[in-house]
Amino acid sequence: MATANGLIFPKASGHGIQIDPADPGFGWEDMLGLIHIRAPGANDPSLNIYRGNLREFQFSNVSMNEAFLEFHVPHDYLLGSDIHIHAHWSQIVVDTGGPAGAPGTVKWSFEASYAKGHQRGAFILPIETSVTQQATAAHQHNLIEVQLSASVPSVSQLDTDDLEPDGIILVRAWRNPGDAADTLNQAPFLHYVDIHYQTTSIGTKQKAPDFYT
Repeated sequence: MATANGLIFPKASGHGIQIDPADPGFGWEDMLGLIHIRAPGANDPSLNIYRGNLREFQFSNVSMNEAFLEFHVPHDYLLGSDIHIHAHWSQIVVDTGGPAGAPGTVKWSFEASYAKGHQRGAFILPIETSVTQQATAAHQHNLIEVQLSASVPSVSQLDTDDLEPDGIILVRAWRNPGDAADTLNQAPFLHYVDIHYQTTSIGTKQKAPDFYT
């Protein structure tokens, strides 16, 4: 409803701004994940020169490297919609690890645990999932994703029906060059690990559960 002070939407879940009058649907947003390490350790990626004087975390082509991220489920999350985790990565040299010297494939793996906020749940035993992508040209910005949740989840997915605003998703991201599915012979840079989620484009009526009353 339009008023002199703006637009008013129903407070119940599932209401908000949709895109495309011919085929309406809720849009997508990102939960942003900055790569970081917990403390200096043997499995840390190296903060190396990427381009010019810019440094990014580079994941070894000899040993397993890992990093850690946390995601907060925002109040504009469309309740009941699936989320997708994705890696932003690139490399600074042309890879030749594939057949006949073609570019090889990198495998990014993710371990994730989730808990509702407001003392409504404990962090679950982590699930693990992964995604692979063939390398491209040097410094090419690559993005590859995998579905992280489902209403009927597999052993490698979170339960979509548990997701709600103020929930926290803890993530460990790693690359193991010894994995047979990872044929990259160069050391890639991981820039971000983000989560795509569908948004109502509006907040919740309440700041604590029940969010929609």
